[in-house]
Amino acid sequence: MTATTVLELAVCSVADRPAAEDARRAAMAAVKTYPGFVSWKALNSLDQRDLIADLVEWSDKESADAAAAKVQADPAFAPYMAAITGVTLMQHFSTTDTI
Repeated sequence: MTATTVLELAVCSVADRPAAEDARRAAMAAVKTYPGFVSWKALNSLDQRDLIADLVEWSDKESADAAAAKVQADPAFAPYMAAITGVTLMQHFSTTDTI
């Protein structure tokens, strides 16, 4: 992660984690081609089996916003979106300090 990028944090509930993980891998492969994409860290809660998170890095907020719109129509994302039963948090952040 670099100091000039935008981090997107999504914390979601899923009913079937293995199915959600498979669907997420397909979405990760698709997003690599999106303009402004930098990286995606897939996170699984150690304490709650139904809780996952995604930390996606974008070159800028405009790219993140454009990707959010594109995801809605991208067939590669449909299974992942269907696997998500609830969204606890979906926000964009800027980096202020890194150690």
